[in-house]
Amino acid sequence: MYTPPVSGRRPASTIQLYKPFTSATGGMALLHLAERQSLSRKLPLLISGLLVTVIVLFAFIAYHQIADALMATTSARMSGTAKLLAGALDESARRVVLEAEGAARDTAVQRYVVANDVALRPAALVALGRRAVTTPQIIGAELLDRSGKRLLWIDGPATDSVPAIRGGRSDSAVRSRSTAIGPFVTEHGVISYDVAAPIVLNSRDTAAYLVQYREVPAGQGAALISGLISAKAVVLFGNRQGGFWTDFSSTVQEGPPPVDGDQHTGHYNASYTARDGVAWTGTVARVGLAPWQVWTGVPVSTALAPAQAFLREIMLAAAMLVLIGGLAAFVLGRQVIAPLREVTIAAEGIAAGDYSRRVKTSRKDEIGILAASFNSMARQIEDSRSDMEGRVAQRTMELKSALEELHETQETLVRREKLVILGQLAGGVGHELRNPLGVMTNAIYYLSVVLKDAPESVREYLSILQTQVGLSEKIVGDLLDFARVKQPKTETVSVLALVEEELTRIGRLDGITVTRDFPPDLPPVCVDRIQMGQVVLNLISNAQQAMDGKGGKQELTLRARADRDGVVTLDVSDTGIGIASEQLTKIFDPLYTTKARGIGLGLSVSRTLAQANGAEIRARSELGVGSTMTIHFGAAGETAA
Repeated sequence: MYTPPVSGRRPASTIQLYKPFTSATGGMALLHLAERQSLSRKLPLLISGLLVTVIVLFAFIAYHQIADALMATTSARMSGTAKLLAGALDESARRVVLEAEGAARDTAVQRYVVANDVALRPAALVALGRRAVTTPQIIGAELLDRSGKRLLWIDGPATDSVPAIRGGRSDSAVRSRSTAIGPFVTEHGVISYDVAAPIVLNSRDTAAYLVQYREVPAGQGAALISGLISAKAVVLFGNRQGGFWTDFSSTVQEGPPPVDGDQHTGHYNASYTARDGVAWTGTVARVGLAPWQVWTGVPVSTALAPAQAFLREIMLAAAMLVLIGGLAAFVLGRQVIAPLREVTIAAEGIAAGDYSRRVKTSRKDEIGILAASFNSMARQIEDSRSDMEGRVAQRTMELKSALEELHETQETLVRREKLVILGQLAGGVGHELRNPLGVMTNAIYYLSVVLKDAPESVREYLSILQTQVGLSEKIVGDLLDFARVKQPKTETVSVLALVEEELTRIGRLDGITVTRDFPPDLPPVCVDRIQMGQVVLNLISNAQQAMDGKGGKQELTLRARADRDGVVTLDVSDTGIGIASEQLTKIFDPLYTTKARGIGLGLSVSRTLAQANGAEIRARSELGVGSTMTIHFGAAGETAA
């Protein structure tokens, strides 16, 4: 055991104070022992690895043994079912053959075949019809001479299901001296086959053939049989030559089993993979008297489901066994190496800078002596470290304080020097330029009066001169306002009247829609009308310049409101280009501007004038959306500071 830490990592200045574990006793190797090399980790991993290896090997062998047994059982079950169904079909084929041969031996039919007399035709039709009516599966029957020419045709009970068969079928059963059954055929969704029985007049002479076309009745017999075998078993019936499989309810086109097999036994096991990737296993059994065969199959995954369930249970039991074995090994390892690990952890704490680490032990052996020596060494290191940290902290605080004072002094000196120079420049330039600008204004006014009939281009240039002179006067005014701010002469002013005066003063705003939002009960404010008018004019002018050149219809919104304390707020919002967030903190600094023209005094002067009138200006903006400048006036009746 060791005491909990009471301090963090040691400073870089004390990291090499003391190196206690550099002797030949192996202490340094113990200090840098990697976690993956520790016996407390190796022992559980080793035991868990052995358990995993044994369980995986056992599960692999057991799974394959069970899988082989399941596949053998499934194969036997499929084989027995296929043989049983093939035998049932063979018995059904025998009855069909006997019925066809009985009809071929009818005396009325034989007399008509021998004489080929029209007068005997009705008797033959009656004889064949009487036998056909008793068999609902008969689609129709026909008499053919030895050359295949039809002598007569008679409809059966199922003729309407395949009416096209009245025209005959070229792929009928092979006509020979013995009765033959043809393959399955599907027409218009109806599965049928034909039976050809020879009409033999003597032991050597076959006079004609009686061909019966029979419908295979649709039903769910195959589904019922497959359900008795297995939930996912499939029973299909097809022709020996392949290409056709059915469950007697519909034709199966997807993934028929192979048709090659043992020609002697008549049945064989068949495994294949369908087009959808499902592996099947089953048995094919041939029908003796007909060219048919039966397929019984089941997905391999279904057959192996018990083995897979067994494997999952084994894996669950294996996980629990590995967990228990690893936990037991972990407990055993801690009991063996816990004393040495306590000293190791404490040494690592000292090396990491935590000099409060101590080893608590009541042992009287070598480890106990080592722990006592370690604690004595740790106390000496902690005392030295505390003294060093105190001195470093004191010097650091002194240096930090000196740096802060130096930084503040430097900023103050730079600001004062800049303002002094700017004030001197503003006063001199303002007085020197105001008179020439006044003369130019008077000259432009005189020229516009005497040149009333001048060409449009002359009047346009006069307007341009007037605009530029006005801009110059504004710059001069900003310089003078920045150099000296007069004491405000407060009066009660309507915010709406103040805004309307400055809108009239600024003139037309081409391409800009001005929106006013002033509540009728908005209280007046107590400010210097001229100074705050200059502030509003600067904000409107800046908004106009921000929207110039952006294109499209722009909007200038002037909105005022009052809160419960009587403080009035005026928002000047534009839809211009906006101001970046990193520039918002600098726009009120003197000589800072983001515009192509101007000297960066407008907002600085506006803030100074607003503060002189007890107001405050704040800005918010978003690039590409626009900016909003907000003036917070003091409550009505308050005087400027």
